[in-house]
Amino acid sequence: MRLRLTQVVLAALLVGLAGCDFREETGFVEVKKSFASLAVGDTLVLNSATLDLGARSSLVVQQPTGTASIQLKHGETSRKLCEFAVRKNRVVTVTLASANGSLRCSVQS
Repeated sequence: MRLRLTQVVLAALLVGLAGCDFREETGFVEVKKSFASLAVGDTLVLNSATLDLGARSSLVVQQPTGTASIQLKHGETSRKLCEFAVRKNRVVTVTLASANGSLRCSVQS
């Protein structure tokens, strides 16, 4: 009986670990906005991923560890709003606010 229970527990553990990807270390970026909406034609980009906040006030995105940046793109031009470090299994909160007609970025890790 005890051997069977041990086998079941080990099988469940192996199935659970099979879904984990240990090769790539990742962290999380929470993007919060405190403004109504972006100007027409503007998009927010986190590294190479386009952020679509829509009507939401926040969004959480999984990113590889290292340096990340948020850029504001308008057509072919882009402007870097902020740059920050993404650490393994940690959450970095980036708050975007409108000040004097332009977007500002504050980072909290």
